[in-house]
Amino acid sequence: MRYLITTQKIPSPNYQTCTVEESLAYLSNLEEIAVDTETLGFDPYTCILISLQLGDGTNQYFIDTTTIDIQNYKNLLESKLLVMQNGKFDLRFLYHHRIIPSSVYDTYLAERTIYLGIDSHKAGLDSLCKEYLGVTLDKEERKNISARLTESLIVYGCKDVEYLLEIKRIQQGFIKEKGLEVSIELDNRFVKVLAYIEYCGIKLDAEKWKSKIENTRREMVKFKNDLDKFIRENNMEEFINFQGDLFNPELSVVINWNSPQQVIRFFNLIGVNTKVKDKGEYKDTVEQGHLLKFAKKFPIIETYCKYKEYQKDLSTYGENWFNLINPVSGRVHTQFKQLMNTGRLSSGGKDKIMKVELPNMQNIPSDQETRSCFVAEKGNLLIGVDYSGQEQVVLANRSMDRNLLEFYDKGLGDMHSFVASKMHRELEGLTLDEIKKKHKDKRQAAKIAGFAIGYGGTPTAIADQLQVSEEKAQQVYDGYFEAFPGLKEYFEKTKQEGLKNGYVLISPETGKKCYIEYYEEFLEIQKEFNKEFWSRYRKLKEKAPESPTFLEIKDKVSKYFTKKGEIERMSLNFPIQGSSSEITKLSAIYFWDEYLVPNNLLFIVKFVNVIHDENLIEAPEHLAEEACKAMVDAMEKSGDKFCKRVKLKAEPAVATFWKK
Repeated sequence: MRYLITTQKIPSPNYQTCTVEESLAYLSNLEEIAVDTETLGFDPYTCILISLQLGDGTNQYFIDTTTIDIQNYKNLLESKLLVMQNGKFDLRFLYHHRIIPSSVYDTYLAERTIYLGIDSHKAGLDSLCKEYLGVTLDKEERKNISARLTESLIVYGCKDVEYLLEIKRIQQGFIKEKGLEVSIELDNRFVKVLAYIEYCGIKLDAEKWKSKIENTRREMVKFKNDLDKFIRENNMEEFINFQGDLFNPELSVVINWNSPQQVIRFFNLIGVNTKVKDKGEYKDTVEQGHLLKFAKKFPIIETYCKYKEYQKDLSTYGENWFNLINPVSGRVHTQFKQLMNTGRLSSGGKDKIMKVELPNMQNIPSDQETRSCFVAEKGNLLIGVDYSGQEQVVLANRSMDRNLLEFYDKGLGDMHSFVASKMHRELEGLTLDEIKKKHKDKRQAAKIAGFAIGYGGTPTAIADQLQVSEEKAQQVYDGYFEAFPGLKEYFEKTKQEGLKNGYVLISPETGKKCYIEYYEEFLEIQKEFNKEFWSRYRKLKEKAPESPTFLEIKDKVSKYFTKKGEIERMSLNFPIQGSSSEITKLSAIYFWDEYLVPNNLLFIVKFVNVIHDENLIEAPEHLAEEACKAMVDAMEKSGDKFCKRVKLKAEPAVATFWKK
């Protein structure tokens, strides 16, 4: 049965009216309640909350919050398990009304977790209703929502909560079957914190930002002038207007440095090879990663790359940010996606209502000029606490390589110098400081090799990044694993598990898994690769390499090894990135459950950002010291749950601005 609670008169045979007291009498007896809201937009500061819908599948209540005070339902919402679909959205509106639910189950997050990695599987409410219940929901009504309460909106809103508890019940079977109980509990607890982070936002000092923009523009113009000067000095006629200007005797440069075609032509004329191989074919590129390979011979490349860096900075972190300052909160707000296939968070994206690109707050440049523009409100301090070498520590705990353990046990300091010392026998006996100062080339090679190999990189990738021969890159690659034999063993085991299981175990502690969408196709191809197949392959390759039959087989082999390589890289990347993300999520939960909520500090101590290995909070000056300690304790407690051999340490930085 559907019930309407309002002071308006909107009679209909599709529902009955009832009072607040009658609805509470029924709902208070439930252990879990399905919850949804309807609003006039995505921003709780500027958009109206039209309705609150509550139900259990048997009875649904549509509360007209334009005439009924939502505070009537505060105690109910704060004491029950709330079952929500994409609850982060609704939580932000509840927070705006100072309603803080204690327990949430999000059917969207649960579905994403059950099918993580299977991007073709949809987790929207309409898809879940169709798949699990055979019910078709018409979501078109959402496009017609306005401030005026209508019969169709009331029916639509009730349907949005009618099926949630049954969907949860069905999901529970899959969750238990796949061993995902802890993973889903973690994300259901974290979504409350993430909604709070989005709600809090962060303050941007507009005057500082304006000054930063001016400095960036000045630097960009300087490098553009250097590029133009190069053309004049080298008399590159194709890019010069020789007719001149009566009032400006200097020759005019007509190249458009933002046109890839013209820039490719420029580099080709001075002798730079802009060709790269892409999917078997050669194409021209002006990507920095390729151009910088030739920078020693052509220094003008660095000038061009600097120009592009400043230009990109100006377009990404420029005047567009002034439009992101919320007119009510006076702060910049973004949105986060809670579950990427790696297990990580992502940030930013298009806000279709505001028609702006929301910022990626996890990718703010770390230079002090940019970071110092993000500030605390007057009387507050910003407290940034980040993990020291989070992913490296996670890797050490996962692999248990004896040399990595030695590094952490002895507190040796510079990881890249340590890696270099293990890779190069001639460095034996030198201190890490000596290696850092006197053998920068070997340290840099070790650094690049470490990052590349740690994320599944091959000798080819190392050769590309170090700009050395394949042979030299292979030596670096082999030397790295010779230095860390336990790491090699761990990598091989992890890759084999991914190939065998059809999923990547992101976190043994929570059971989170990323499934490989094309795994069945991969296995089907693999079944064909017997002795007879390879014998036929070799014969055709030798005698008929251009025949359609061989080309078809060759394509199949190529597809197989491409997919195999992808699975192996996922198997190496995701457990480190995903476990690190789980650690950061759990730390935020501890801070919420053990400090913010019990001390009634919500909306006083703000949680303003979460980066992959850093939590950023804002607290009044008199609370800053205790808030900082609470966050450090929460982060190290979380780290201890995952990193049992090498401790993961948290380091704070406190200032009136975001200190890098």
